[in-house]
Amino acid sequence: GVEAVLPDGRVMRLGGPAAEPLGLDLVGAVVGSEGTLAIVTQVWVRLTRDPEGCRTMLGIFVTVYDATGAISEIIGAGIVPAALEMLDQGILVAVEQAFQFGFPLDAGAVLLIEVDGLEAGLDEQAARIIDLCNRGGAREVRTANDPAERQKLWKSRKQAFGAIGRLSPSYCTQDGVVPRTQLPHILRRITEIGEKHRLRIVNVFHAGDGNIHPILLFDERDPEQIRSVLTASGEILDACLECGGSVTGEHGIGVEKIPFMNKMFTPDDLAAMDNLRRAFNPRGDLSPHKMLPTAGACGMEQIHPQRRAAM
Repeated sequence: GVEAVLPDGRVMRLGGPAAEPLGLDLVGAVVGSEGTLAIVTQVWVRLTRDPEGCRTMLGIFVTVYDATGAISEIIGAGIVPAALEMLDQGILVAVEQAFQFGFPLDAGAVLLIEVDGLEAGLDEQAARIIDLCNRGGAREVRTANDPAERQKLWKSRKQAFGAIGRLSPSYCTQDGVVPRTQLPHILRRITEIGEKHRLRIVNVFHAGDGNIHPILLFDERDPEQIRSVLTASGEILDACLECGGSVTGEHGIGVEKIPFMNKMFTPDDLAAMDNLRRAFNPRGDLSPHKMLPTAGACGMEQIHPQRRAAM
């Protein structure tokens, strides 16, 4: 639950430490509102026990398409890993050069896969995943044999963005979502869009839920590159929508993605969202011109001086 302050100063409490209330999910609405409904001052969360055990694997593939095919095989087999992350060759090389984790630099992609839960059955589940990766074209599947090896694998994923400075002075990350079955298609489209705009794009993302994070590399001192990145970013998000996906999985709409709201939702959908916002925030004082396409809303190129100059 949450305690939050409305624009007029009233304090409201939604949910709380007791069981989840019946009726409208107003807690969910506030959590997903990006600050447009109220200011949250207190939260109640439910703590869960750490899983009894886990198994962590690294699948090494010749191409990203082999890796995404293995993802489909794993999910299709009814296995839902606790984590399923993909790094392509571009980001893999940067991570290896920065931190020397021992990754093969000629790999097209790697999958970081983890299953957790009760110890009973974890070995069998891990063996099935290894078999599916091998059948999907993995040239090697490594298994973390102890907590130190597991920590090393996860450190490589967590430090991926920190290694991007070796590739480019600036970068722009997107946050689209596609059905997992569409991962091979969207990666091909991202490659095509990068070639079209003469941009280098590398990928590291949450493959298990189809949440992609293409990283567009550029130099923000070059107005032409800024224009190319903004245009390419829009085309990537449009491609996600064409695949039946969304323009955001976890980063939110904010300002940058407001122009896509009319593409994702009907006028009736947007009106319903606006009615909810007005019920909490009738004057639009909180996070004005965010999330919803309203008068006065703008895009990133309008609020960032260099991007505005480039456009």
